[in-house]
Amino acid sequence: MHINDYDFLYILKGGELVISQEELIRNFSVMENGEVDFFLGAGASVNSGIPTGGDLVWFFKREIYCIENHISTEKFKDLKLPSTQKLLQDYFDKKGGYPPKYASNEYSFYFQECYNSYIARKRFIESKVARHNPSLGYLCLADMMIKNKITRVWTTNFDALTETAINIINPQQELLICSSTNSDSIRNFNPTYPSVCKLHGDFRYDNLQNTEAELQQLESTLQKHWLHCLTNRGMIVIGYSGNDESIMSFFEKHIADPNFISKGLYWTTLKGVPVSNRVSALIESAKSSGKIADIVEISKFDSLLYAIYKSLGFSSRFIEEKSTDIKASSELLFSGNRIKEFIKLNVFKADSIPQCNCFKTDIVSWSELKAIIDPHKFIASLYNGKIYSFESSEKLISTFGNHIKSDIVSTFPEEQLLKKSDSVYTGMLYDLIKNSMLNRGFLCCKRNKYYNTKTRNTDSGYVFFDAIEIAIEYSAGEFYLFLLPSIHILKENGKQVPNDEYKIQSNRILSRIYNKQYNEKLRIWQSTLSNKKTISFTNGLFELKFTSIPLSSGGENRKKEWIELNAYEYNEPIMCFSDTDMSHTSTNQLLGLSQYGPLDYSYINDSQPQRPIQLALFSPKEHLTKIIGHLKNLNNSSKSNSKDKFLPDYAGFEKIYRRKLLIPNGDDPNLCITYPTKATEKLTIQDFAAFIKRGIDRSAKNALNFDVMVIYIPASFARFRETPDGSDDYNLHDSIKLYAADKGVSVQFIEERSTKPYDLCKVIWALSASIYAKSQGVLWHPKSILDDTAYIGIGYSQSESKGICIGCSQLFDSTGTGIRMILKKIKNPRYVKKNTPYMDRNEAREMMIELREKYYHCCPTTKLNRIVIHKTTPFMKEEVIGITQAFEGVEVELLQIQEYSPWRAIRFGMQAQKEADNFAIKRGTVIPITKDSFLLWTHGSLNLPEWTGNFNYFKGGRGIPSPLLVRKFCGKSNGDLLAEEILMLTKMNWNSGDSLYKTLPVTLDFAKVLSRMSKQNEVLFDKSYDFRYFM
Repeated sequence: MHINDYDFLYILKGGELVISQEELIRNFSVMENGEVDFFLGAGASVNSGIPTGGDLVWFFKREIYCIENHISTEKFKDLKLPSTQKLLQDYFDKKGGYPPKYASNEYSFYFQECYNSYIARKRFIESKVARHNPSLGYLCLADMMIKNKITRVWTTNFDALTETAINIINPQQELLICSSTNSDSIRNFNPTYPSVCKLHGDFRYDNLQNTEAELQQLESTLQKHWLHCLTNRGMIVIGYSGNDESIMSFFEKHIADPNFISKGLYWTTLKGVPVSNRVSALIESAKSSGKIADIVEISKFDSLLYAIYKSLGFSSRFIEEKSTDIKASSELLFSGNRIKEFIKLNVFKADSIPQCNCFKTDIVSWSELKAIIDPHKFIASLYNGKIYSFESSEKLISTFGNHIKSDIVSTFPEEQLLKKSDSVYTGMLYDLIKNSMLNRGFLCCKRNKYYNTKTRNTDSGYVFFDAIEIAIEYSAGEFYLFLLPSIHILKENGKQVPNDEYKIQSNRILSRIYNKQYNEKLRIWQSTLSNKKTISFTNGLFELKFTSIPLSSGGENRKKEWIELNAYEYNEPIMCFSDTDMSHTSTNQLLGLSQYGPLDYSYINDSQPQRPIQLALFSPKEHLTKIIGHLKNLNNSSKSNSKDKFLPDYAGFEKIYRRKLLIPNGDDPNLCITYPTKATEKLTIQDFAAFIKRGIDRSAKNALNFDVMVIYIPASFARFRETPDGSDDYNLHDSIKLYAADKGVSVQFIEERSTKPYDLCKVIWALSASIYAKSQGVLWHPKSILDDTAYIGIGYSQSESKGICIGCSQLFDSTGTGIRMILKKIKNPRYVKKNTPYMDRNEAREMMIELREKYYHCCPTTKLNRIVIHKTTPFMKEEVIGITQAFEGVEVELLQIQEYSPWRAIRFGMQAQKEADNFAIKRGTVIPITKDSFLLWTHGSLNLPEWTGNFNYFKGGRGIPSPLLVRKFCGKSNGDLLAEEILMLTKMNWNSGDSLYKTLPVTLDFAKVLSRMSKQNEVLFDKSYDFRYFM
């Protein structure tokens, strides 16, 4: 562990010295076994969780600064933030006597300054390198050593990652470890065994070399051994940038020797990261001595080693199929509080499903099949050279004639068809239901939605009908029917209602159908569709039957034949507002802010004045007074006139956040950019966006003088938001946010309509929380967290106009606080369906390796033992393999979290056969439905006496909530932990400060935002963004 990713002073000119990773791999692959040694620096160990020297420099600076200023290190948790690095560097530059930024001796100087005793430094190193699992690259290196492609590894690192990796793949493999402790025994080493030489010591038993004095010279016996071994050899240097005097002087001393590294010196550097002047000079010296010497641009250590390993045709089950060891390896277990009250679901289990009439055919396409039958009246499907049908043999013979190439047999479809909810068999079941519903006199208004013409009601020029949406799913070996009561709307004259209008009116009515009313409507449809004890759908002799009693949970007077599922209740997550006083907590984030202030207020000494937050403005001149007046509301108190019990009175910015908010008065041109409204209204959409960008460019020059730039959009600018016909992906808000993020400017859009709110208090709470967070503030953290866990959300976006698929991923620390976001253009997207893309193993691995490294750079001393990854679509096998390879050595949890599903639940009291409760099912309710999936209500009613008193709280107060459908694809955590984490993450979106929670966890809530933004021209792929820019 040395400062070997620093000193980026040399800029590659013209690229003449640089070769590609692929060229290196081709050259290495044809070399004889053992001809090329590997040299590893700290950069090779980053993804194994061991910090580089460069990262530790900032860690040491933070430790010294925080101790000297009595500030919690939590305030500067993300050490890669430019604002954090600037503050720390300015502090030491002003003090004087410290090396300048990126000086070659920074690591050794600050290490000794932070821990001035040798034993303290040794203990620190031991704590950072012990008990780490090797990443994918080390496993590949180990396999190549076991197979004798590589026989010697040299390293300045103190860790035991290479040894551990070899032991994982082959515990019987002999391996020699060489360091200063046993250097006298080198002459006795067996040359047939692979070896690892620790040039600066091994943390377990050597005197480690860290300070400037210690790094001046290598131990003499090691020098002689190294020189001997590099005679007539080649060397590949990875993860090392050449800042140790002992190593570089050794290379420089011997590079002119014609036998020293005579088979090539390849010095790798990350793409876009220049090497130091000293390394460049060394490469040029080697070339002038007639040697092969090149600088090689690579992606990551893990990616390079895996690519080399694959190019050699090697294979190991520990590398290729590691994911199969843990894939959904444990059944979901729940031990939360069992809910005793009765809960009724809208789900009915199949009593019997119909067999198909089946025959072989010469029909080869769906279009050919549709030309023969009327798909609206004739139920048949084509699969694998066979016709499956719910029609009689006589009808099939008369319809298909010579296309029938076998006997017609009555059978169930093949197993793979039966077990898929989107199979052709399931589609035939939907057709059977449709025919049956139409025969009963119901009309079909949308796909799988039917309405009863006898339930006509007129209101406000519309006609409303009771309707039912029907869904069927295959789960755990059974088919289930879902009934979702709804409405259908027509104009009074019988004409169709336009889509947007239909949605508005539909939401207006459905939002007033609460728990009790929903139960009554479901009961009526149950009764309407039931025939004795079953709900039956028929087409001739083909019948699909479901039990007429829905699935349910709990209750005191249940009947034996009722199918019961267990239900559990989880407490509302508690948020913390102090790093030192654990009593400063609340389930209501706004109440907590009002009472205790934001969490980061507890990070500082009370006697220290807080730096104020400065706003900048970009506004039409004619609207300047209006927007300044609106922003001044942030500094005033405001009474809540909302029925939302979650929303307390707003006491004013400084009282709540313990920091002053400075609003420009319009006189300072550096803080207030104005322009004429009339002239601007004449601009094109593109010109207006370019105009704002120029304003951001101007403001970026003074970005250190303000925290957030407010961009005001008057109503007359509405046409600038999107292109008129929506033909492309353009969105003004997203385009400007991306552009500003690249310039390091945090932006807050304010539209004119929000300056005239119905509830000013609600608007000001949301605006103030957003501004505080964008100013690098930390609002709150959950009380219960696992420090060694991180979270990732994955999303996909497709731009039809650009013809590309984009992968969106965002990284969150153990508290659910966003760290980084990355957008990558998927080069080789795979598709489950037309609009459901996923990554192959290679792209999944690369994206996750990138995120893993970002995590370690931001939090260099935090150990990562567990990663939880959320996605709204299923994890395919290719993704699972790639992701688990990237997180080798880390416990991986892969969860699909589906926001929309047909499951609904109705809340009762203890008595199952009494009336339904007035209030909806509780938030935090969990119902397991299979061994690897469960329902989780993140939206629902709550009773929290702390702020709701004796009343129930139901956010929004509209309709009944639907649950998230959670399916585990990989991992070993119990259901309790997974459910509690999702609930916790629903409260970590600081951009929704006026709301108790979001339905989706922040991992996926931000994925939706990123997916939308990724379609803009301003997006920079493969760049990591601070998440706050997108709030």
